[in-house]
Amino acid sequence: MRRYVKILACGIAAALVLASGCGKGQNEETASQEETAESTEISGQVELGQYKGVEIEKADRTVTDEEVQDAVTSRLEANPDLVEVDRPAQNGDTVNIDFVGLHDGVAFDGGTAEGYDLVLGSGSFIDGFEDGLVGAVKGQELSLELTFPDPYQNNPDLAGEDVVFDVTVNRVEESHTPELNDAFVQRISDFDTVDAWEADLRSQLEEAKAQQADTQEENELFDAVVANATFTGIDSSVEAEYERLTEQNENLLALQGVTLDQYLSIFGVDQATYEESMHNQADYNVKLELVLQAVFDQENLEIGDEARQAVAEANGVEDFDSVIDLAGETDAERFARNWTAMKFLKDNAVYK
Repeated sequence: MRRYVKILACGIAAALVLASGCGKGQNEETASQEETAESTEISGQVELGQYKGVEIEKADRTVTDEEVQDAVTSRLEANPDLVEVDRPAQNGDTVNIDFVGLHDGVAFDGGTAEGYDLVLGSGSFIDGFEDGLVGAVKGQELSLELTFPDPYQNNPDLAGEDVVFDVTVNRVEESHTPELNDAFVQRISDFDTVDAWEADLRSQLEEAKAQQADTQEENELFDAVVANATFTGIDSSVEAEYERLTEQNENLLALQGVTLDQYLSIFGVDQATYEESMHNQADYNVKLELVLQAVFDQENLEIGDEARQAVAEANGVEDFDSVIDLAGETDAERFARNWTAMKFLKDNAVYK
C-alpha cells in the first residue's frame, strides 16, 4: 500500500558506477552481473573548449541556527506523544487497528495486520481506507468496501479489484508535540542529553549540506566543460546509450514488479516526455564521457590508488577488484579514468 520511489539517471554517476543513479554513496539495488547491460564503446570526436580555469560559483555550506531549529522542530513533530482519547477519530489522530482484507471473501497477502498504528490523513493506505475510519470510536468494528487503484504496483493482481477490509478499532490517540528534554532525546536516539543530540544533528546537517554543495558545484562545472566542447559523429553512441538507459530503468522497475507504463502513470509523465528526457540524458552521458577521455589523454593523467578506491566506494564494494568482478576490467578502468579526469577538472576550476 506504499508509494513507489522515482528511478533517475545522471551523467556524473553513469561515468563512475555500474548502475547509474543520481548522486554518489547512495544505497541502491544493483542488478546482478548477468542483468547488467554490456559496456558500449563510445564513438565520436570531441574538440575541447575551455576546461581549465572554469569559473564556478561556490555553493553555500553554512548551516544556520535557524536550520538546526527547524530540524529539531521537525523531529519533535515526527515523534509525537500519543495520548488515548475517548471520542470519535479525526484526521491527524492515530488509530490502532486490526484489519483483514478480503477479495471475493478470501484474505489476500499483505492485507492483514494486528495492532497497526495508522495516522488518519497520512495517505498511507489506498483511497477510502483512512476516510472510512474518520468518526470511528474505540471498540468499533467496520467493513470498508473499497477498490484498489489501477495500476497497483505492490500487488498487480489486485489492481482495479473490489475488496472489503474488516477493521476493528482498538483505540484512538491524538498527537501532542513533545517537550524537548533529555527524556525525549533518549526516546528517539542513543544520546543522553539535548546538547549532545543537537550537536550531532548540526553535524548531520553540515555533512548533508556539504554533499549538496559538492554536487551542485560538480554539475555546474561539468555542464560548463561539456557546453564549451564541440562534438561530431556521436549520433550512434547517443542512440546506444539511450537504449542502455531505458533498458536499465525497465529492469530496475521490473525488480519491484512495476511496468514502465505503470511507472509513467504513477508520476503523471507521458511516453513522449519520458523518451525526450532519456534522449537528453543519453546525449549528455556520451558527451561527458568523451570530454573525460579527452582531458585524461591531453593532460597525460594516470590512474592512482585514490581513484580506484573512490570507484569502489561509488559502486558500494570494498575494493577495486570487486568492481572488476562486477563490471569487467574494461569498464572498471574506465570508471577510474573518468574519476581521475573529474578530479583534475575540479582541482583546476576557479571557485568564486
